[in-house]
Parts: sequence; C-alpha cells; structure tokens
Amino acid sequence: MKKFLTALLVLILCRGAAIAAPLSVTTGAGYMKMVRELALVYRGGGKEITEVYGGNLGQMLAQISAGNGVNVVISDRGTLKSIKTDVKFSQTQPLGATALVLAWRKGVEISSPNDLVSDGVKSVAYPDPKAAIYGRAASKYLENTGLGKKIAPKVSQLSTVPQVFSYLVSGEMDAGFVNRVVVRAGGDKIGGSLEIPSGYPPIVMIAAVVAGEEKNEAVADFIGFLGSAKAKAIMDKHGVR
Repeated sequence: MKKFLTALLVLILCRGAAIAAPLSVTTGAGYMKMVRELALVYRGGGKEITEVYGGNLGQMLAQISAGNGVNVVISDRGTLKSIKTDVKFSQTQPLGATALVLAWRKGVEISSPNDLVSDGVKSVAYPDPKAAIYGRAASKYLENTGLGKKIAPKVSQLSTVPQVFSYLVSGEMDAGFVNRVVVRAGGDKIGGSLEIPSGYPPIVMIAAVVAGEEKNEAVADFIGFLGSAKAKAIMDKHGVR
C-alpha cells in the first residue's frame, strides 16, 4: 500500500507539473493585435499565457531556436514555410483563411483589379513582400495575372499594410493592396475596396506547436481554446475566418 501511495503521489505531482508548464505564444507584427486579444480572453478564463513579441517573425523564430521558451507560433502557413530556420513544428492547427484586398482613395472609381491600368489610376502601392504577408500575396497576384507588367510605372513598394492604407487616406496613392483589418477599421476614410479571392497562394492562418511541446497540457488547452466560439469571433474581427 505504501508503494502504491508513493507511486500515486508521483503521478499526481507529474501531472500537476505538466498542467503548470508555461504557455508562451508569438506572432508576426501584422497579427500582434489579434493575438493580444486572444490572450486577454484566454486569461479571462483563469489561464496563464505569456506573450513574446519583437521584430519580424524570422527574428522571433531565431529567438525560439535560442531557447526563449515560446511554444506556440501563430502565423500564416506560407510565411512559416518561407523562413529558413531550424525550429521544427510537431502540430499545426488551421485557424482560418484571410484575403488580399484592393482599396482606393476617395475620388477614384474601381470596379475590378483590371481598372488599375486605366488613366484614372496614377499610382498603386503594396507592402514589402519580405516583411508582410499581404505584400507577398500582392506581388504574386500582380505577377500571376500579368497586371504587374502593365502597371509597373505606377507601382510603389511601401513597408507595411498600415502605411499603404495611410497613403490612400491622405490621397498620396490612388490604390493599394491591404487586408481586411485596416479596411474594417477605416473604410469610411477611403473611396472603396474589394476582396481578391484568388491569383496568389492562399493565406491560411495556423497555430504551430514547437516540436517537443505537443504533450504540454497548457499548449493543448490553448489550441483547444482557439477552436472556441469566443476565439473564432476575435479572429473573424481581424479578418481570419
């Protein structure tokens, strides 16, 4: 009986340690706000989670490789595949898809992307493909459709989605490629927008579990939370559905 009780105590302690194992999450700059809202609601359920941000996702993966303790990465699948890193993932949970959006300033009329070749559109901007998901999508879209060659003299590359949007609001750019989030937040400040459903690699957001952390009960609990109605509502608000 004494041996049995000792074994039971060890099992309980081990299980308690697994539950108490730290949960730490990171994401790229473009989805920090979404992940912060997810973390806020998760904590509201009495759970613990550490948020780790800084720089671009490539830098964050380098920090994970160096042992910063992050065990869940939220990003789009394409970005994770494109970054050269020795960080391995044992599990990926699809969160939803998002779309590239073409927006334009007030005073410009656009009914389809083909209108970018018209004389009424003098300038077109998109985010840096090396740093932004939507920059890569826009670059591929312009390449795959042939629009890129037709409007090459009009095209400018900016750093981020918010910068592209701000140029549309100020009227410094006639049109630009952005995302659902900025349009939802400030759609009344521009002339209009339309979603582009194809012509570029699908933008699928995922939660990727760092290899070796798949048995961490805190990680499993968070992955389960991401499938809840509360989490889905937050992600939908940020254009992931």
